[in-house]
Parts: sequence; structure tokens; C-alpha cells
Amino acid sequence: MKKTLKRDKKIRLSEHVSYSSDVFRLAMENAPDLVIITDSDGTVIYGNKAVEKTTGYQLKDIMGKKAGAFWKSPMSASYYNRMWDVIKRQKKIFRDEIQNKRKNGKIYISDISISPVLDKKKKIKFFVALEHDITRDKEIDKAKTEFVSLASHQLRTPLSTINWYAEMLLAGDAGKLNNEQKKYLDEIYTGNQRMVALVNALLNVSRLELGSFMVEPQPTNLVKLIQDVLDEQAVQIFSKKIVLKKKFSKTLPILDTDPKLLHMVFQNLLSNAVKYTPPKGTVSMSLALSNKKSKDILFTISDTGYGIPKKQQDRIFEKLFRADNVRAKDAEGTGLGLYIAKAIVAQSKGKIWFQSPVKGRKPDDKNPGTTFFVSIPLKGMKKKEGTKRLG
Repeated sequence: MKKTLKRDKKIRLSEHVSYSSDVFRLAMENAPDLVIITDSDGTVIYGNKAVEKTTGYQLKDIMGKKAGAFWKSPMSASYYNRMWDVIKRQKKIFRDEIQNKRKNGKIYISDISISPVLDKKKKIKFFVALEHDITRDKEIDKAKTEFVSLASHQLRTPLSTINWYAEMLLAGDAGKLNNEQKKYLDEIYTGNQRMVALVNALLNVSRLELGSFMVEPQPTNLVKLIQDVLDEQAVQIFSKKIVLKKKFSKTLPILDTDPKLLHMVFQNLLSNAVKYTPPKGTVSMSLALSNKKSKDILFTISDTGYGIPKKQQDRIFEKLFRADNVRAKDAEGTGLGLYIAKAIVAQSKGKIWFQSPVKGRKPDDKNPGTTFFVSIPLKGMKKKEGTKRLG
């Protein structure tokens, strides 16, 4: 009786395993995304139906061949070297965006994920690669960006005209204004200035996303650059009676970088700190080498302002995002400044991050404060050809 029960149990288990295998195989075969499995040397041992749809190659063409021999194109050698370092040496999952070429020669873009599968001895048995074709999404994003760029350009001329005439009227060029007329014109001028700032920010975003902006490095004194930004914000700092603390190293080297781009980064961070810090608050700035062996210069700016809510911190560098607490206190703002700052820092191969609340304060404090950090490589920026400047 016991033998019969054991035999029946084995049969049921075998049937379950067989059923599970069939379900798994069907799921893999009909998955909408490309799935490739290779051995530890990159030779293809499995591919699903989406391989043919995505790449144009028949499965029989790629089975038993090196995956890199097919649909490999315009990525640099350094990209593939980094990929193999992650999956083969570090034995970690590699996730990135990649450009590949279909059999017909057309370029497509995919989100790619390559996972090494290890045995009990931590040796690589095979790799599983997933590709999600995002070409259409990229084309839509590009069309949107081009539309924003075109619309922004068209808006600049009438806005500049309004600005010019408003300045002339306020200066009395068309006759003396009474107090009420001057009040209305001041509102028109201020509102127009906000629109100009928004249009310029949108143009910067479109140039960053289209890659049409230029980078023009030149020897730059970062301390002087930051002091120029401080001078621009002096009126706002004085009017809010903000205590300003500065600590700049006197031994920093001159960097070969684009001063206009870094000016935008520093200007955004300082203006935010001043804007979102209550009157009589404190803004602290520092600039120094990260450490004695560092290859980076670290800029920090800390404030005693409203802080960034914990639940929204992962979105702070998103385009058009503004945290709830600052929107409630200040309706102005485009939500583009930090997005642009991060893109510029990334262009220089640097990093930007933040901490909120600041050290010594708690999230539920009235003004928990925020500290932003920007690391800038000592090697500076590389020259980049382009058709437009950011500004």
C-alpha cells in the first residue's frame, strides 16, 4: 500500500513538473519581448519568437552562433567592454539602453537586461538576455521635444516685443504714467518675464534632449564662477536677511570646463536655496577636493529651508516636478531647473545628489533643510560640437 502511494505521488509530481515546463515554455515562446539564452561564451542556445520579430533574423540563423555577431552595431567598444565586465567578472545583472541593427540594416533602440545564471559553485552556466524595443517610444519623445523647441522659438519673438514695449512705457517714453497705470504695467512686465524664463527653460530642455547643445570648455576658476552667481543673488539674499556662510578652498586647480553650463548649475541650486529658505534662515556653501586622493571637486550647498518630503525625494530630478510643500508656499517655478542641472552635470561625467533633512535635523521639523552635492571631475569637460548654446 505504501509503495503504491509513493509511486502515485511520484507520478503526480512528474506530471506537475511536465505541466509547469510546458507552461513556462509557452510563456517564453509567446512573450512580447525578445528573450535570448547563451552559454557562458555568448553562443546562442535559445531564442523565442520575438527574436525574429525584433531583429528580422530567423532562429535557425542564430542558433549555435555568437550573439554578438548578429544585430550588433553602433555602440562603442567601451560599452561592450563594460557590459562584459559587469556580467562576466562581477557576475551581476547588466541593465542599460542599447542601439542594435535589424537584419534589414535599420537601427532600433532597446532597454536591455542581461543576467548571468550561476551554479552552486558560483560559476556562470549561461546568460539570459531580455530586450524591450523602445524605438517607437523614442520617436514619439523626439517628436514632442522638437515640437516644444519649435513652439518655444516661435514664442520668443512676441514675448521679447512685449518686454521691450513694457520697458519703454515704464520708462515714460510714451508719456508720464499715473500710479494705477504703472501698477498694471508692472504686472504685465513681471508676468512676461516669467514667461520668458519658462520659454528659455523649455528651449534648454529640448536642446539637452535632442543633443543639439554645444560644450565649449575653457580654463575656469570655480571660486570666481560661484562668486559671480552669489553677486547675482545678492538682492534676494539681502531682502530675506539670509545668513550666508562660505568655505572655499584656496588651493583648487583651474578646470578646463564650460563656465556657462556650470553657471547654470550653481545658479539653480543657489536660487532654490534662497527661494525655499524662510527669512533670516541660513545658506551654507563649500567648494573643495573630495579628499586628498580625490579626482573630483565637491560643491555643497545647504539650507535651513522647507526640505524635500521623503515620499517625493525619488522624483526631485524629474522634468516639470515640484514637491508639494514648495508648491503650497510658492506658486512660481517651472520644475525644470534641477532636471537641467542634472543633465549638465551628467554631461561632465559628474554626479549630483542631495540629503533632506540636513544633518542634525528631523523630517518632521518645521524647516528640515536640504543639502545638495555636486562632484565635478578634475579632468573637466570634453568639447562637444552642437548647433545651439544653453542659456
